Amino acid sequence: MRHAATPRTLAPYEEVQTLPHYLVGEALDGVLYVSSPPIARKQGLTPLLGRAPEGWWWTSEPRLLLGQDVLVPDLAGWVGGRPSTLPDGAFINNVPDWVCEVLTPATAKLDLAIKLPRYARAGILNAWVINPVHRVVEVLRQDHERWVLMNTYVGEERIRAEPFGNVDLVLSPFWTQA
Repeated sequence: MRHAATPRTLAPYEEVQTLPHYLVGEALDGVLYVSSPPIARKQGLTPLLGRAPEGWWWTSEPRLLLGQDVLVPDLAGWVGGRPSTLPDGAFINNVPDWVCEVLTPATAKLDLAIKLPRYARAGILNAWVINPVHRVVEVLRQDHERWVLMNTYVGEERIRAEPFGNVDLVLSPFWTQA
């Protein structure tokens, strides 16, 4: 006689690890969000990745473990070098100093309404929100778990913005992908 298998229930942060490599999984407040990253967003990130300012290390789509939440910003940066990962190498558990989200119609609501407040609660000090359709970059600084808008750049090809001091960062790859 065969018995039905007992259903196994995984916590959302554990389910993230079971997803195929081509999907992005995020777990926030016990809810699993799954998306497929747009090619245009990735192409826009590529030129930035090779140009981390001196003293910074940054990467695209790191899987951050913040408490029980798994967040995957489009870019994240740490001052002073590469952060360590958890023993299995699946997640980075060091809070980044800066995150960047590139808005798409499919991700804007999640990025703005759910992820940005979680980043602030986690203690991330700086965030950028890039809207490639409108060619806008918003530069935010965290203050008491809330974001303060420090500057808005519209249509700029290059910017100098915190937290990177006087380093020119090129935005034109984002605009050509929109």
